[in-house]
Amino acid sequence: MKYSKELEDKIYNFIKKENPTFDELCKHIGIDYDDLKDMLYKSSKKYKRNLLKKINKARSEFLRDKKIKIENELIKKASGFYSKDIVKEIKTDKDGNESSSIKYNYKYNSPSEKAIIVFFEILRRRKESILSKKKLKDNGLNINIGFNK
Repeated sequence: MKYSKELEDKIYNFIKKENPTFDELCKHIGIDYDDLKDMLYKSSKKYKRNLLKKINKARSEFLRDKKIKIENELIKKASGFYSKDIVKEIKTDKDGNESSSIKYNYKYNSPSEKAIIVFFEILRRRKESILSKKKLKDNGLNINIGFNK
């Protein structure tokens, strides 16, 4: 299989959606593992750079999307939430006829202590990271001193 923009886009979209191994990727796009390896390591620099950029971008977007989903679930568990259970009841009358009904049970799930602890730990680490970046900026040297632009 030859390198093409369509192949590059197909690889990008699949990695962004699934984050597969290279074997799974090869099976999905219908390409031999050695051919993909050749595209990455033996093709021209232009194609190699484009494909590697696309793969890295797709992987980072996959991880970012998963991180957002996990954080949303953590916030949900830390703040408490309502859930809906669906119960299907089947009743049989004295003649043997069955009738079914669906019943919805609403339940409040109280906040999870572990989720609260993890949530505040994440916030603390983010704050420390922001403060350390700010300190690096404040303590940095101004290399433009004495020069006019």
